[in-house]
Amino acid sequence: MNVKGVVTDSTGAPLPGATVSQEGNLKNGTITGPEGRFELNAPSGSRLKITMTGFHTAFAMAGASPINIALRQTTTELTDVVVVGYGTQKRAKMTSAVSSMNAKDIQLIPATNLSNVLAGRLSGTFISSPTGTPGIGSNVKVRSRSSFSNSAVEPLYVIDGIVRDKTSFDALDPNEVADITILKDASSAAIYGSRSSNGAILVTTKTGKSGAAVINFNATYNTQRVGKLPEYMPVKDGLNLSKAVNGGLSDEEINWVLKNNPNGDNYYKAAYTNPSSQRYALSVSGGSEKLRGYIGGSYIKEDGFLPQVSYKKYNLRGNVQANLVKNLTLGLNMGTSYGTRSRFNFTYDYGSDDLNNLWGKLLYWDVFASPYIDGKPNNPGWLGNPIEMMKNGGYWRNSNQQIDALVTAEYKIPFVEGLSIKGTYSKNFDNSYIKTFAKKQQLYNFKKTGPNGLIYTDTLVGTTLSGDPGTQYLGNEYNKSNTYQLNAQINYDRTFGKHTIGALAVYEQYEGYTNYFSLYRYNFPLIATDQFLYTSANNADWSTNGNEGQIGRLSYIGRINYDYDAKYLFSASVRRDGSTNFAPDKRWGWFPSVSGGWVISREGFFQSSKLGQVVDFLKLRASYATTGNDILDKDDPNSRWRWMEQYIIQGGTYYMGASGTPAPRLAYGGLPNSNLTWEKSNSAGIGVDATLFKNVRFSFDYWKRKSYDILGSRILAIPNEFGASLPPENYGKVSSNGIEIELGYNNNIGKNFSYNVKGVFTYATNKAIKKDVAANTQDYANPIGKTLAYGRGYQALGVIRTQDDLNKLPAGYTINGVAPALGDMLLADLSGPDGKPDNKVDSYDQMVLGNYFGADNAPIAYGLNISLSYKGFTVEALFSGLTGYKISYNDAWGRNFGGGGKVPQYHADSWSTENPNGTTPKMYPWGDPHSAGYTWTSTFNVYNGGFLRMKYLNINYKLPDIVLNKLAIKDTRIFLAGSNLFNITKFKLYDPEVSQFMSYPTMRTFTAGIDIKL
Repeated sequence: MNVKGVVTDSTGAPLPGATVSQEGNLKNGTITGPEGRFELNAPSGSRLKITMTGFHTAFAMAGASPINIALRQTTTELTDVVVVGYGTQKRAKMTSAVSSMNAKDIQLIPATNLSNVLAGRLSGTFISSPTGTPGIGSNVKVRSRSSFSNSAVEPLYVIDGIVRDKTSFDALDPNEVADITILKDASSAAIYGSRSSNGAILVTTKTGKSGAAVINFNATYNTQRVGKLPEYMPVKDGLNLSKAVNGGLSDEEINWVLKNNPNGDNYYKAAYTNPSSQRYALSVSGGSEKLRGYIGGSYIKEDGFLPQVSYKKYNLRGNVQANLVKNLTLGLNMGTSYGTRSRFNFTYDYGSDDLNNLWGKLLYWDVFASPYIDGKPNNPGWLGNPIEMMKNGGYWRNSNQQIDALVTAEYKIPFVEGLSIKGTYSKNFDNSYIKTFAKKQQLYNFKKTGPNGLIYTDTLVGTTLSGDPGTQYLGNEYNKSNTYQLNAQINYDRTFGKHTIGALAVYEQYEGYTNYFSLYRYNFPLIATDQFLYTSANNADWSTNGNEGQIGRLSYIGRINYDYDAKYLFSASVRRDGSTNFAPDKRWGWFPSVSGGWVISREGFFQSSKLGQVVDFLKLRASYATTGNDILDKDDPNSRWRWMEQYIIQGGTYYMGASGTPAPRLAYGGLPNSNLTWEKSNSAGIGVDATLFKNVRFSFDYWKRKSYDILGSRILAIPNEFGASLPPENYGKVSSNGIEIELGYNNNIGKNFSYNVKGVFTYATNKAIKKDVAANTQDYANPIGKTLAYGRGYQALGVIRTQDDLNKLPAGYTINGVAPALGDMLLADLSGPDGKPDNKVDSYDQMVLGNYFGADNAPIAYGLNISLSYKGFTVEALFSGLTGYKISYNDAWGRNFGGGGKVPQYHADSWSTENPNGTTPKMYPWGDPHSAGYTWTSTFNVYNGGFLRMKYLNINYKLPDIVLNKLAIKDTRIFLAGSNLFNITKFKLYDPEVSQFMSYPTMRTFTAGIDIKL
């Protein structure tokens, strides 16, 4: 009999592409059409089987027509449409390694930077936060470093199809983001060609949808507390140790400190205020089939715990799409962000994002010196009073403005089904303005007393100006970037029975211009004020600088996708890139990729097997691709001209003639290399995607990458008469590999309780294959076969505790040129100039101490996401961590014993005749050669840096529908949240994730907020 019917999803929406077949006779089957309809000849009473990727299998009896079948989704992820390069693709049909997340995962997080919310959520990514400074984002790395050169190591950032940078990415507010996709493997990223070696991060901003207008308002208020601070010994212990090592302290003076400044933190307390932040976001979206729109804005302000440290940002976005003519869709997407980062000005911070110099001094500044005496700023000597430097020493302020405009037009060719053409034009401006002002502060000198003249009294003896800044100044810096991207694209996507073909061809043109100008004026004749009117009129006190840059790229891109019955999947792409970074005959390169997949779970033999009863979806993937990197040196603007001879005006001056008239210098830029080319990588990968027991989601990827043509300097012997250095060449090689795992489970218990758990795990490593080293290089210094982040140092054998231990050493045994003494750390003699131990511990005795040093180089990243819902309550928790890396402890004194009352915990429990069982070596005055045991990098001061951080916790409550209906509100959630609540780690001396000992600390945040939809 002839059986007709319609296949829909649980909401009643038609499902085209579903397979309807007679059970036991798979050859007798058909595919549902565009409206979900099907027609099939089958025996009356026979059983029909209906299958579709992402949905539970359903059955129906052949009988009276029409038959209506509603399929229930297995997991939403399989039917997700994922944004990929220059298009979208169903997750179930993807053949490459991609991770993605929806905006709902991050919309309640009050983050000042988008990168700060990624940790622990996506496999294949390494997210580290080197500082907690307001306005500074996290470091983002996709998989592993593939180059030892100073080329770009960050992933490519693409926002709404337009190539941007991390500054633009961080400037986005979570409220305006629809989804984020990470292109992890080469086959997915290769479509971006010469900038894809480090992966790509794709962001899609929100658009309007047809339907009634939806108004969304979100407000949060946060209070913050300082996280992990560097650990110091108790003040009493520190003072007594200083007295024993350096002398110059009396019991009277020690007792005075213990009475008046018992914790040694009076400067820290004088500077500290409990910081807070607030965020407000408002958006409106909606429209009709003809016109849809979204407009949203946000404001966020975050204060630091130190004077003048703050960040604020305004975001505004409008996105309109119109179907004014049949088959034609026009779009206009405009966004702007204006952020201002402020902090105090200190010469020796050198512009550091984490304020790693002055602020850290608050923790160990002179324990005898009060910051204020009788309300007057005390002068403790040296640079001055840190509190006054922060409050009245000037400021550094950076305002950054992003302006983006994207115009799109897409036309569906009416006479060719599935064919469309699309054009986009984007104009982007990035304006940065820095104003910096530095002035001396008025300080007061007070009389000192005590046996060593260390105790301050309230007797005023005079005034002075602070030592920092050495010269007062006012400066402005302007940096402007102006870029555009033009794309013309042809798309074809059509299904013929069980065959689906998708293809695209793209023309892309990109140009960028940069302008930089700076002006500094030094000295103020009358009064130091932050206006140029008051600066010196003498041009000898002026300093100016400036430069301009230009870059262009041209690309031709093609891709084809094919699948048969959503079972056999194939994808291939190629990109032809041209870049002005190279000589005219070296500008073009090819970047191909190919990948395939097999959805085994759609095979009849699998579905009828016992395994098929357990595994709902199973897909195998494999890929191979070539990617590139056209950035030669990310820190040298002249590097892109190394293929031609350059003559550079140097920043310094040359004094000509007897009168010494200053004149600029023209310097030769070095020998050119016209053969410079891209750094390239060939990558292969395999993967598995599976759904088991209808609720378990699993994904696994293994990848391997060979990078070559890496830019580096050759180490070759050339005569001095040659008069120049050889230019860099593309010769280096690096290999890398890794695995990624995602495992999730979701289910319901009864009608009111649901839960979702997802874990992610990433492992990535690398090693140098080819890199020049000097002849006779020691093994520890030879990078070949070692990771790009390995560390070296000495082997510590333990503290020499007794005379017997000392007597056992060979005659003439020295460390750092001196014979070891009782209490010293014994370092191993492993080698010498002849490759054999020589009883001298020096540079020949170093060894490899670890393959990965620093959180940025951790080989393992992991995360755990937990969501629990009961009626209107939801609890969401995120744990994330990095592990497998080492920390080489360092501090403000370079591990030397600096004395004073605040001594790092690193030196606690040191050996002495009174403490012969001390766990750390005997302390020596700064610079003593015996201090090598604790100042040289060794196994003694290298630690496991792994950590697990409670990254985020949110407890929210949705108001009952009965209340919402009365208030005419669609949805309202009230929530409490916390960020960085605790950290589990074996390393206790400071936060293992931050850059260094004195980095601005990671903050713990406590949040209260409300989210309303009208």
